[in-house]
Amino acid sequence: MESLYDLVQSSEKQVVVAHRGSSGTAPENTLTAISQALEAGVSMIEIDVQLTADQEIIVFHDPTLERTTNGTGETGRFSYADLHKLDAGSWFSLKFSGERIPLLSDVFAILKGKACINIEIKPPSPHENYRKRIDLIASTTLEAGFAPFTLFSSFHHQSLRYLQSLKEKFYTAAVIIPGDERLVSEIKAAVNCEVVVLSLNQLTEEMAADIQKHDIFTGVYTVNNEAELDKAIKGHVQGIVSDFPGIMIEKLQNKSRLLQRE
Repeated sequence: MESLYDLVQSSEKQVVVAHRGSSGTAPENTLTAISQALEAGVSMIEIDVQLTADQEIIVFHDPTLERTTNGTGETGRFSYADLHKLDAGSWFSLKFSGERIPLLSDVFAILKGKACINIEIKPPSPHENYRKRIDLIASTTLEAGFAPFTLFSSFHHQSLRYLQSLKEKFYTAAVIIPGDERLVSEIKAAVNCEVVVLSLNQLTEEMAADIQKHDIFTGVYTVNNEAELDKAIKGHVQGIVSDFPGIMIEKLQNKSRLLQRE
């Protein structure tokens, strides 16, 4: 398995990143979605994390439970034991009924030796001590031996700077905030990160030229069809974040075969 450093240095090829696992084919942020992404052959899987009331790190996107489980209320107000009882799959399809909310440590165990992970750090809530939350996520990553294979991304660039201040080496990715008109190179310099991530809408011709000029490993979200993939490739982006990683890998392989024939 390639380390994060190796992946970022491989700027001559695109890397497909499974968005919340293979979230187009299975319920997002579940072990099934992650397993399907691995079966598709991805090099990296992106997940979201939240803290429970008893300070367990769960793989879950929303601050509330309603959208992707049969529970209600704020995610962080419940213990992991309570959250683990919820159905996190039926909302997507009844065939996934009984799917549970996993721990971050569960995901590390599945990915070990197989793929890198992109952990999105959520912006802090008002009055939250976000450093304490990041310390817990960082220590769990170190305990799993996954620091060389983990990319921490966030819209909250102060969280990334805090990660960078820790004595261990952590790889970081600044996600461009909507409305921020700075170029990729400007954000990379300001945050001192290894990777910059932007949306398809933010991938303008000016951004593409800046990415190419400065040879910056850049990720783009969310790429789910041929036209979006073509825009990403034309925009000199290496990280292809997709809900359908298997389809994107197949399309990239087909494009590569066509180029070899020419």
